[in-house]
Amino acid sequence: MKIVDYISQERLATFEGFTDTQDRAIILHNHTLQLGSSLMSMIALFELALRNSTNHQLVTDFGDDQWLLPGSTSIPLKPFEVKAQKTAVRHARKAAYSKLSYKEKTYLDAFAYPGGVPSGASHDEKARERQKLFVVSHGQVISQTTFSFWKRLYSGDYAGTLWKKSLKKVFPNKDIERSDVARALEVVYATRNRVAHHEPVYGVRLGEAMDALKFLRDTLGAKRAENPSEFQKFSRIQYLRLRMDYESFQEVWNTLT
Repeated sequence: MKIVDYISQERLATFEGFTDTQDRAIILHNHTLQLGSSLMSMIALFELALRNSTNHQLVTDFGDDQWLLPGSTSIPLKPFEVKAQKTAVRHARKAAYSKLSYKEKTYLDAFAYPGGVPSGASHDEKARERQKLFVVSHGQVISQTTFSFWKRLYSGDYAGTLWKKSLKKVFPNKDIERSDVARALEVVYATRNRVAHHEPVYGVRLGEAMDALKFLRDTLGAKRAENPSEFQKFSRIQYLRLRMDYESFQEVWNTLT
Protein backbone atom coordinates (compact mmCIF):
# COMPACT_ATOMS: atom_id res chain seq x y z
CA MET A 1 0.00 0.00 0.00
CA LYS A 2 1.04 3.59 -0.61
CA ILE A 3 1.10 6.22 2.13
CA VAL A 4 -1.99 7.86 0.67
CA ASP A 5 -3.85 4.55 1.11
CA TYR A 6 -3.19 4.63 4.84
CA ILE A 7 -4.61 8.14 5.09
CA SER A 8 -7.27 7.74 2.34
CA GLN A 9 -7.45 9.87 -0.77
CA GLU A 10 -10.66 11.51 0.38
CA ARG A 11 -9.08 12.66 3.64
CA LEU A 12 -5.85 13.78 2.00
CA ALA A 13 -7.78 15.82 -0.57
CA THR A 14 -8.39 18.47 2.11
CA PHE A 15 -4.65 19.07 2.40
CA GLU A 16 -3.93 18.69 -1.32
CA GLY A 17 -6.21 21.65 -1.81
CA PHE A 18 -3.66 23.80 0.06
CA THR A 19 -0.43 22.35 -1.39
CA ASP A 20 1.04 21.70 -4.82
CA THR A 21 2.25 18.12 -4.27
CA GLN A 22 0.95 15.03 -2.53
CA ASP A 23 4.12 14.74 -0.46
CA ARG A 24 3.56 18.22 0.96
CA ALA A 25 -0.06 17.36 1.67
CA ILE A 26 1.03 14.30 3.67
CA ILE A 27 3.48 16.38 5.72
CA LEU A 28 0.78 18.97 6.40
CA HIS A 29 -1.65 16.22 7.39
CA ASN A 30 0.79 14.76 9.92
CA HIS A 31 1.57 18.15 11.45
CA THR A 32 -2.17 18.72 11.83
CA LEU A 33 -2.45 15.48 13.81
CA GLN A 34 0.42 16.51 16.07
CA LEU A 35 -1.26 19.85 16.74
CA GLY A 36 -4.53 18.04 17.41
CA SER A 37 -2.83 15.90 20.03
CA SER A 38 -1.64 18.98 21.90
CA LEU A 39 -5.03 20.62 21.58
CA MET A 40 -6.73 17.57 23.04
CA SER A 41 -4.28 17.39 25.94
CA MET A 42 -4.91 21.03 26.88
CA ILE A 43 -8.67 20.69 26.41
CA ALA A 44 -8.70 17.57 28.59
CA LEU A 45 -7.03 19.43 31.45
CA PHE A 46 -9.45 22.31 31.08
CA GLU A 47 -12.49 20.01 30.93
CA LEU A 48 -11.36 18.27 34.10
CA ALA A 49 -10.81 21.59 35.88
CA LEU A 50 -14.10 23.05 34.64
CA ARG A 51 -16.29 20.22 35.85
CA ASN A 52 -14.60 20.00 39.25
CA SER A 53 -14.57 23.78 39.77
CA THR A 54 -18.19 24.04 38.72
CA ASN A 55 -19.25 21.15 40.92
CA HIS A 56 -17.37 22.58 43.91
CA GLN A 57 -19.03 25.97 43.50
CA LEU A 58 -22.52 24.52 43.09
CA VAL A 59 -22.06 22.33 46.17
CA THR A 60 -20.85 25.34 48.15
CA ASP A 61 -23.68 27.64 47.09
CA PHE A 62 -26.60 25.19 47.04
CA GLY A 63 -25.48 23.05 49.98
CA ASP A 64 -26.00 19.71 48.26
CA ASP A 65 -22.97 17.50 47.64
CA GLN A 66 -25.19 14.83 46.02
CA TRP A 67 -26.93 17.01 43.45
CA LEU A 68 -26.11 14.75 40.50
CA LEU A 69 -27.61 11.65 42.07
CA PRO A 70 -31.12 10.38 41.27
CA GLY A 71 -33.89 12.15 43.17
CA SER A 72 -32.00 15.36 43.89
CA THR A 73 -33.81 18.60 43.02
CA SER A 74 -31.50 21.17 44.62
CA ILE A 75 -30.05 22.36 41.29
CA PRO A 76 -32.74 23.60 38.86
CA LEU A 77 -31.63 21.64 35.80
CA LYS A 78 -33.34 21.95 32.43
CA PRO A 79 -34.73 18.85 30.64
CA PHE A 80 -31.63 18.41 28.46
CA GLU A 81 -29.34 18.35 31.50
CA VAL A 82 -31.71 16.08 33.44
CA LYS A 83 -31.49 13.59 30.58
CA ALA A 84 -27.70 13.90 30.50
CA GLN A 85 -27.62 13.40 34.28
CA LYS A 86 -29.60 10.17 34.00
CA THR A 87 -27.30 8.97 31.22
CA ALA A 88 -24.25 9.66 33.40
CA VAL A 89 -25.80 7.63 36.24
CA ARG A 90 -26.41 4.69 33.88
CA HIS A 91 -22.85 4.88 32.60
CA ALA A 92 -21.49 5.02 36.15
CA ARG A 93 -23.46 1.91 37.05
CA LYS A 94 -22.27 0.18 33.88
CA ALA A 95 -18.65 1.07 34.67
CA ALA A 96 -18.97 -0.38 38.17
CA TYR A 97 -20.67 -3.51 36.82
CA SER A 98 -17.92 -4.09 34.25
CA LYS A 99 -15.38 -4.56 37.03
CA LEU A 100 -17.14 -7.65 38.37
CA SER A 101 -16.24 -11.22 37.48
CA TYR A 102 -18.70 -13.41 35.58
CA LYS A 103 -19.56 -15.24 38.82
CA GLU A 104 -20.20 -11.96 40.66
CA LYS A 105 -22.43 -10.71 37.83
CA THR A 106 -24.58 -13.83 37.76
CA TYR A 107 -24.87 -13.72 41.56
CA LEU A 108 -26.76 -10.43 41.18
CA ASP A 109 -29.62 -12.23 39.44
CA ALA A 110 -30.98 -13.30 42.84
CA PHE A 111 -31.55 -9.62 43.66
CA ALA A 112 -32.45 -8.35 40.19
CA TYR A 113 -34.99 -11.15 39.68
CA PRO A 114 -36.39 -12.21 43.10
CA GLY A 115 -38.92 -14.44 41.33
CA GLY A 116 -36.34 -16.01 39.07
CA VAL A 117 -34.77 -14.97 35.77
CA PRO A 118 -37.36 -15.01 32.95
CA SER A 119 -36.62 -17.79 30.48
CA GLY A 120 -36.52 -15.41 27.54
CA ALA A 121 -34.29 -12.75 29.12
CA SER A 122 -31.37 -11.84 26.87
CA HIS A 123 -27.82 -11.19 28.03
CA ASP A 124 -28.27 -7.43 27.57
CA GLU A 125 -31.57 -7.40 29.45
CA LYS A 126 -30.04 -9.22 32.40
CA ALA A 127 -27.05 -6.87 32.41
CA ARG A 128 -29.33 -3.80 32.52
CA GLU A 129 -31.35 -5.19 35.40
CA ARG A 130 -28.22 -6.10 37.34
CA GLN A 131 -26.76 -2.64 36.82
CA LYS A 132 -29.86 -1.00 38.32
CA LEU A 133 -28.85 -2.52 41.66
CA PHE A 134 -25.71 -0.40 41.90
CA VAL A 135 -25.68 2.63 44.15
CA VAL A 136 -23.09 4.93 42.62
CA SER A 137 -21.40 7.88 44.26
CA HIS A 138 -21.59 11.50 43.23
CA GLY A 139 -17.95 11.33 42.16
CA GLN A 140 -18.61 8.30 39.96
CA VAL A 141 -21.41 10.16 38.21
CA ILE A 142 -19.26 13.26 37.70
CA SER A 143 -16.63 11.14 35.95
CA GLN A 144 -19.28 10.03 33.44
CA THR A 145 -20.64 13.48 32.60
CA THR A 146 -19.81 15.08 29.28
CA PHE A 147 -18.21 18.38 28.36
CA SER A 148 -21.55 19.28 26.79
CA PHE A 149 -23.30 18.96 30.16
CA TRP A 150 -20.94 21.37 31.93
CA LYS A 151 -20.77 23.96 29.16
CA ARG A 152 -24.56 24.05 29.06
CA LEU A 153 -24.61 25.22 32.69
CA TYR A 154 -22.96 28.45 31.45
CA SER A 155 -25.53 29.02 28.71
CA GLY A 156 -28.21 31.68 28.74
CA ASP A 157 -30.71 29.12 30.05
CA TYR A 158 -28.97 29.31 33.42
CA ALA A 159 -28.09 33.01 33.51
CA GLY A 160 -30.54 33.80 36.30
CA THR A 161 -30.51 30.54 38.25
CA LEU A 162 -26.86 29.45 38.25
CA TRP A 163 -24.56 32.14 36.85
CA LYS A 164 -25.59 35.09 39.04
CA LYS A 165 -25.93 33.04 42.20
CA SER A 166 -22.98 30.70 41.81
CA LEU A 167 -21.02 30.08 38.61
CA LYS A 168 -19.79 33.65 38.22
CA LYS A 169 -17.43 32.74 41.07
CA VAL A 170 -15.79 30.08 38.89
CA PHE A 171 -14.73 32.94 36.60
CA PRO A 172 -14.39 35.68 39.25
CA ASN A 173 -12.82 38.44 37.16
CA LYS A 174 -15.38 41.27 37.29
CA ASP A 175 -14.71 42.16 33.66
CA ILE A 176 -15.86 38.72 32.48
CA GLU A 177 -19.45 38.25 31.32
CA ARG A 178 -21.32 34.96 31.18
CA SER A 179 -21.66 35.29 27.42
CA ASP A 180 -17.87 35.56 27.09
CA VAL A 181 -17.45 32.24 28.88
CA ALA A 182 -20.29 30.60 26.96
CA ARG A 183 -18.87 31.60 23.56
CA ALA A 184 -15.40 30.35 24.44
CA LEU A 185 -16.79 27.07 25.74
CA GLU A 186 -18.69 26.52 22.50
CA VAL A 187 -15.52 27.03 20.46
CA VAL A 188 -13.50 24.66 22.63
CA TYR A 189 -16.30 22.08 22.58
CA ALA A 190 -16.48 22.17 18.77
CA THR A 191 -12.69 21.93 18.55
CA ARG A 192 -12.65 18.96 20.92
CA ASN A 193 -15.20 17.12 18.80
CA ARG A 194 -13.27 17.74 15.59
CA VAL A 195 -9.99 16.57 17.07
CA ALA A 196 -11.64 13.51 18.63
CA HIS A 197 -12.80 12.48 15.15
CA HIS A 198 -9.37 13.21 13.65
CA GLU A 199 -10.72 16.17 11.72
CA PRO A 200 -8.22 18.94 10.89
CA VAL A 201 -8.25 22.25 12.76
CA TYR A 202 -6.61 25.07 10.82
CA GLY A 203 -7.10 28.61 9.56
CA VAL A 204 -9.77 30.74 11.22
CA ARG A 205 -11.06 27.78 13.23
CA LEU A 206 -7.61 27.17 14.71
CA GLY A 207 -7.16 30.85 15.59
CA GLU A 208 -10.53 30.89 17.34
CA ALA A 209 -9.65 27.72 19.27
CA MET A 210 -6.34 29.12 20.46
CA ASP A 211 -7.99 32.40 21.53
CA ALA A 212 -10.78 30.56 23.37
CA LEU A 213 -8.38 28.27 25.22
CA LYS A 214 -6.17 31.19 26.24
CA PHE A 215 -9.19 33.15 27.47
CA LEU A 216 -10.54 30.24 29.52
CA ARG A 217 -7.13 29.34 30.88
CA ASP A 218 -6.50 32.94 31.93
CA THR A 219 -9.89 33.45 33.58
CA LEU A 220 -10.77 30.15 35.27
CA GLY A 221 -10.44 30.83 38.98
CA ALA A 222 -8.60 34.12 38.35
CA LYS A 223 -9.79 37.39 39.89
CA ARG A 224 -7.17 39.46 38.08
CA ALA A 225 -5.57 38.95 34.70
CA GLU A 226 -2.04 39.89 35.76
CA ASN A 227 -1.51 37.21 38.44
CA PRO A 228 -0.88 33.54 37.54
CA SER A 229 -3.84 31.46 38.70
CA GLU A 230 -3.64 27.95 40.11
CA PHE A 231 -5.04 26.59 36.85
CA GLN A 232 -2.42 28.46 34.83
CA LYS A 233 0.25 26.85 37.00
CA PHE A 234 -1.42 23.43 36.74
CA SER A 235 -1.67 23.57 32.94
CA ARG A 236 1.64 25.32 32.24
CA ILE A 237 3.46 22.42 30.56
CA GLN A 238 0.51 21.39 28.39
CA TYR A 239 -0.05 25.00 27.33
CA LEU A 240 3.62 25.46 26.46
CA ARG A 241 3.52 22.29 24.36
CA LEU A 242 0.39 23.51 22.63
CA ARG A 243 1.99 26.86 21.87
CA MET A 244 5.10 25.13 20.55
CA ASP A 245 3.10 22.81 18.28
CA TYR A 246 0.94 25.72 17.17
CA GLU A 247 3.97 27.79 16.18
CA SER A 248 5.51 24.77 14.45
CA PHE A 249 2.28 24.12 12.56
CA GLN A 250 2.00 27.74 11.48
CA GLU A 251 5.56 27.65 10.17
CA VAL A 252 4.92 24.44 8.23
CA TRP A 253 1.62 25.81 6.92
CA ASN A 254 3.27 29.00 5.67
CA THR A 255 6.07 26.99 4.05
CA LEU A 256 3.99 24.33 2.33
CA THR A 257 0.90 26.25 1.25
